[in-house]
Parts: sequence; C-alpha cells; structure tokens
Amino acid sequence: MDSPRWGCRANRGCLALLLFSAAWVSLPSAAQAPAAAQQAAAAHATQETVVAPGVVYRHLRRTAADGQPWSIHVLEIDRGERSIVLRAIEGHSEREQMQRALPSAMGASAARKGSRVLAVINGDFDLGEPYLGMPIGLSVTSGRVWTSGKPGWPALGLAASGEPAIGVPEMSLELHVKKGQWTIAALNKPPGIAGEGLRLYTREYRAALESKKPLRAVVIGRVKPPLPLRVDRVVRGIVLEVHDAASQVAIPPDVLVLVEPEAASPAAATPSIARLRRGQKVKLSVQVKLSGSSMRDAIGGFPILVENGRASMVEAPAEHLRLRHPRTAACYNERKILYAVVDGRQPQLSAGMTLEELAELMVSLGCVAALNLDGGGSAVMAVALPQAAEFTHPPAGGQPTPSAGLAVPGLRIVNSPSDGAERGRGNAWLVIRTRSSKE
Repeated sequence: MDSPRWGCRANRGCLALLLFSAAWVSLPSAAQAPAAAQQAAAAHATQETVVAPGVVYRHLRRTAADGQPWSIHVLEIDRGERSIVLRAIEGHSEREQMQRALPSAMGASAARKGSRVLAVINGDFDLGEPYLGMPIGLSVTSGRVWTSGKPGWPALGLAASGEPAIGVPEMSLELHVKKGQWTIAALNKPPGIAGEGLRLYTREYRAALESKKPLRAVVIGRVKPPLPLRVDRVVRGIVLEVHDAASQVAIPPDVLVLVEPEAASPAAATPSIARLRRGQKVKLSVQVKLSGSSMRDAIGGFPILVENGRASMVEAPAEHLRLRHPRTAACYNERKILYAVVDGRQPQLSAGMTLEELAELMVSLGCVAALNLDGGGSAVMAVALPQAAEFTHPPAGGQPTPSAGLAVPGLRIVNSPSDGAERGRGNAWLVIRTRSSKE
C-alpha cells in the first residue's frame, strides 16, 4: 500500500506530451532495421478484448519519455448498457467484521450469492496494524454503511440510478432523544483516528472496543429496523447500558455503541452522552450524499486526479510519492466509467507512474473526473476473459494468473502485481452482469 498523504498540481500540457507523444517521436526512421521498427510497434501496441456487451478490456503498452516501459490495463464500462452494474464490496470475516480479503475472493463471494462477476478492481487504502482491512475512506456497499471517511477524504460514489460522482462525501449521523440531539463525527473508526467528536460503533468494527484512555459509552439495543446500518434510514432503539469510564466495551451483533473518546463533564457546553439514561428511547438517522445525491455504493481514495477534464491536484506531495509506483485509478465521463491499473516496480515490464503521470493518463482516456485508489502491491485488476480470447500476460513466459476465487469462471488477474500475487484489501469494485443481452 502506498502512503496516502500527498497531492500536487499537474502541468497538463507538458505531461500529456511526455506520456503519449514522446512514444511516437522516438520511433525508428524508415532507414533503420525492420526488426527495430517491429520492436517499437510492439512496445506501443493496444490489445483489446470484449468481455461482455458494454464492457471492454484493453492492455496498453507505452514508453515514457525517458525510455522506461509502461504496461497499462484499462477496463471500460458503457454507462448506457443496462445489463451491467457496478457494485462496491467490503472485505469481512464470517462474523461480518471488516478485514482484508483478496479482491478475487470478494468476487467469488459475490458469485456464490448469484452475481455474474465480470471484473474486480482494488479499492481504497486501509488503516495500518492492528486495523488492516478498515478502509481510510467512506465504504458503502449496496446501501450498507460500513465506515465513515477521514475528514476531507474523497470517494467515488454511485447513486441508486448508477450515476457516478467523485468528491468529498457528506455523511450525516445524528442521534435524537426527546430533549436532545447529538451529531456523530465518525462511524467505525478507531479512537484517535479520523477526527474528533462522538463515535458510533457496530459489530462491523470489532467484537469489542478497546481504548487506552477512559471513555464514556452508551449501548443501544432493540434496534429497529435491525442492523446493519443503511443509507437514508432511521433506526430506533433503547439505551441498555451507560458506561462512565470504560477501557473496553463489548459490541454484540445487534447493538450500537455510542462513545465519547474522553469522558466529558456533564456540565460542558456541548451536551455529554452522560445525560442519556437506561430505558431511554433514541432515534438515529443516517445519510450519505455526494454531489447532492444519496449514495448506493461508495469507496474512498486520494487524491482526486482529474476535475472537469483537467489534471487537478493541490498541495505538493511527499518526495517519495513523486516516484513511479504501480497505480490504480477510477474515472468517468458522460458515456463511460473506466478503471486503470498501471503495473510497476518491474523494470523489464513496467516502471509504474507518478501521480502526475497517472493524472495525465486519465485525461488522455477521456476522463471528466478521476480518483486515485490504493496502489503499490495492492494494485490489481481481475477480468473474466472469454474463453476464446487470445491473451498473453506481459511478463515473459506467463499467462494471466487464475484468481484465488474458484467460483468465478474465467476470472484472471490481468495485471502483474508487484508482490508477485494479489494482496488482501479492505474493499473493491465489482463489475456485474445482471442479465444477458437476450434476456
């Protein structure tokens, strides 16, 4: 996983030339040996496979201005093809707790539940030990809210209509009682991470909440409608327990746990949850919006790479993030939603890209808005290639790697993960076919 703390301002015109024009000016002249011309043409080839109606996979071979190779994998989804839908999926344990899972295994899980999975692409960065698998950003899957995002952390979201949006989401969690109201700052984020203020926990977080500092916690049960929490839903419950200075609080599957990170005085200007009492009725409202619309599915990433068709990143990145790495990005325009995975850290195959180069790649692909997802060893794209497709993996002597998930016929990892195999992630994007064109 690359460090997510970056941002920069890309020079669009200059970088566009570096990315895609420089490759052509370096081609051999007619006087050079035919073998050299053939080699150069192969280095700039585009391989295309129709995965299903409305879904096309392309493998691009390009050369950077400094002569380093690029291996780029692009999946294009036609927004007008009604048989194709995009879904977010969260990695989790058998007890529905967030944890890392192989993207191909997430696809297999969806396939076992009846979905016809065409592709899987890695999602957001996740937190470090001991919270691997907990995404940094917002995570919403088919209306189910797993965790809120880090303040200011953008996301790619899909409305119920399938309309995409990229930006900083607006998440509203409010607890109401007869004579009070509390705004909740974060859902399922560890104490001390992702801002300050009240926090809400569900079983998706862990079986228990542990803190080195004393915390005040309110346990809410008899929740209706039953958990999990869902977008645009109001749930009601009863206060079961109030803990005044706890270091550990259990989180059963059917309860909500509301926490003040540091036990505030009941006389403080902001009302403390200490005012809540056992047996008190409460109401919790949940909303997640992006560009004014409620989100059905959402996965975070950072930074935004493209806005209004232009490379647009602010603040200078850390120096090591100016280096080339494997990258994953998502974007859209009026006609398509696209995902791109750039191989890297493999000198003979692909050098990887800087964030500036990645932004220019997405502009060149026609993106109106684009978001950087987790990269490095986490960058992975698996595609259910048709059996008749002739496909050779870029590394010498290799075929696409079969997925770990045996329940997805034909699914292959089409990129070359820099770790040698796919890495477990907190969430991923699925491309699903809901019906055939004849249905």
